Amino acid sequence: MKLHKLLITLVLTLFAVAACGGNASEPTPAAPTAGAPQKVTLGVGFIPNVQFAPFYVAQKKGFYADEGLDVEIEYGFENDFVALAAQGERDFAVASGDQVILAQAQGLPVTYVMKWYERMPVALMMGPGQSVDGPAELAGKKIGLPGFFGASFIGWKALAYAASVDENAVELQEIGFTQAAAVQQGTVDGAMVYIANEPIQLKNQGLDVQVIQVSDYIYLVANGLVVGDKLLADNPARVEKMVRATLRGLQYTIENPDEAFDIARQVIPEITDEDAPVQRQVLDASIELWRSDNLGQTSMQAWQDSVDFMRSTGLLEKDVAVDSLFTNQFVEK
Repeated sequence: MKLHKLLITLVLTLFAVAACGGNASEPTPAAPTAGAPQKVTLGVGFIPNVQFAPFYVAQKKGFYADEGLDVEIEYGFENDFVALAAQGERDFAVASGDQVILAQAQGLPVTYVMKWYERMPVALMMGPGQSVDGPAELAGKKIGLPGFFGASFIGWKALAYAASVDENAVELQEIGFTQAAAVQQGTVDGAMVYIANEPIQLKNQGLDVQVIQVSDYIYLVANGLVVGDKLLADNPARVEKMVRATLRGLQYTIENPDEAFDIARQVIPEITDEDAPVQRQVLDASIELWRSDNLGQTSMQAWQDSVDFMRSTGLLEKDVAVDSLFTNQFVEK
């Protein structure tokens, strides 16, 4: 199976993302819509998670209702939701920029309409005693990956590409989704992880780990809101409402993390009082990844850099029209 097909088939998104500017004004809601609210489906990550707090906030605070929307959040695989949005069987999906690029390369008509993560949430976590002065010192190290697919693999390829790492000098090992245990037990020297997950787990166990963020070396388009092109063309007003309400939820979450966390706990009763302190750290770490001076917007240059990286590393086998990948029309209001 070709690499780009493997990527789009096997990627699952465990974390949702959002962008928000510290000095940005709150998006202004539209006048209340008369009549029954419009049912809208949104496909996010695999399971309910505190990092979906902005969506939960938009639901519970009535931001979606203000726009006349009744948003149903569905959990599953990122690639499935992107395909369903392209087919018009779902309204919106959360997906990373690289998945939008791969989707369009395969002829799936989808467009990225709102940035969520300002920075890619993937990093290289070096275990205790394995600290390095940057990626240039990774030669001879054993690095664990969940698999040769998905966000962690793309994060590794991006880090190696941007920091000129000789991949032949690094031993890559497939370890499944056991990064924290593998690093803790010394099975590998380091592992590709989500910034708001494994490092927090190990630091709460008293372990000193080093986190090398991919976004410190290359700026790629991270997760955001994606829509099928048919809905975008047929009902741009619905897209505008969804984006506006979601941006309100993201900004409110950043400005009111205590309340946002309480709302998330209402949605996810599995977060016990014992788990809550760590889960709150997860939310705080996520918020730092969401902050942006340009709420919801992506740039042509960021998309071009993402395409160039994927072409240079063989993740993308043909060019795509960069200006067809995204629009800022719903966030430049």
